[in-house]
Amino acid sequence: MSEVSANQREYRKAFGQLASTQTQRIDTLKPLEIELDTQEDVAGGIHTIDFEKSDIIIKQSGMYLIIAAPQIGKAKGTRSRWIDFWVRVNNVDVPHSNIRRVITDSQEKDVIPLNVVMPLNRGDALNIMMSGETEDEGLGIEAIEPDGEPAIPSIIVTILQLD
Repeated sequence: MSEVSANQREYRKAFGQLASTQTQRIDTLKPLEIELDTQEDVAGGIHTIDFEKSDIIIKQSGMYLIIAAPQIGKAKGTRSRWIDFWVRVNNVDVPHSNIRRVITDSQEKDVIPLNVVMPLNRGDALNIMMSGETEDEGLGIEAIEPDGEPAIPSIIVTILQLD
């Protein structure tokens, strides 16, 4: 193991916890990549997974557990509408990774967990994708800032190398 400062530790297995502090709404009927804008502090550990906007970059090959937890809602309307989330790696949708939630009105909020176990290689670019039934009711992921409490990110993504 190389020399590291007292404030940093190196880990054999890769991990990362990423999030978005931005509300992101569906404005097209085509799939959208969810953008991330923060990487959680890892208690002085060295980050072993990078990100650039919507791309999560894998730095070491292995078997991974990916957990994404989007905070969903809609801005307007009272019709039941679906919203989907899934994983894409290197611009290819991962089979059987899609989840769906139906939302009826703008007061309704929910977190729907998505999880996948899969092999990833060094340099792979992973994306969390979303699409919705309509583009004009503000379906999407919502960041919330409650008074006197920590902010609620619009999505939290946790990635752990298993092997």
